[in-house]
Amino acid sequence: MPVLEALIAEADPMLRSLYAEYLSRTRGYCLGGYATSGPELFRCLQNRRPALVLLDLFLPEFGGQEGLRRSRTEFSRVDHIILSEGDDPDTVRGALCLGAFDYLIKPFTFDRFHAALDAYGNYYWGLTGRKTPWRQADLDKILHGRTVGRGGEVGIPKGLQEPVLRQVVRVLQVAECPLAAAEMGERLGLSRSTARRYLEFLVETELVRVEHAYKEIGRPLKQYVLKRTASPLASF
Repeated sequence: MPVLEALIAEADPMLRSLYAEYLSRTRGYCLGGYATSGPELFRCLQNRRPALVLLDLFLPEFGGQEGLRRSRTEFSRVDHIILSEGDDPDTVRGALCLGAFDYLIKPFTFDRFHAALDAYGNYYWGLTGRKTPWRQADLDKILHGRTVGRGGEVGIPKGLQEPVLRQVVRVLQVAECPLAAAEMGERLGLSRSTARRYLEFLVETELVRVEHAYKEIGRPLKQYVLKRTASPLASF
């Protein structure tokens, strides 16, 4: 099976090690090396052309968005997934406008990392080697990861099942308070990561909103609540 080479551009040695471990657990990828500064990254890109750079946007001597602009200009066939602490709207929008494939805000989970690389793999191999003219439906699957039906309805992504999605919606409809992914998983017999995928899809389709429960210690707990103005079951 062909694999995609990914280069990790991260100055923190602990994070480099973590991302390398994440990458080793992601089918279809191999590690193409490390860069710990902007100059080192550009030297690596000149010497070898990985498919993908896992990039800390605030890499030393890289220049943030200007560095990303340069990389996208000089190495236009190399894609970038941003792994960054930068969470302000201008930074995120700027990176995406410059062509970043995805943007992960630190700290993130392995599930989110895996989802990003899985989506990129589908995108890369879907565009590579196409010999026949594109049909719009096929292109939509590559670019958006789902089908778009008549009237603009959003179809369910591959890997999610409509009956389970309806169960998730029904649980949210009768819930007396917002639910975390783990709680949803317990009610439906799903793993937390699987429940999270269904919930995040509902957030993406604007049928569910996210709330955060803040604790005295640790990160806030992400919870999900159905938008009362939505008619979710009619959407699928």
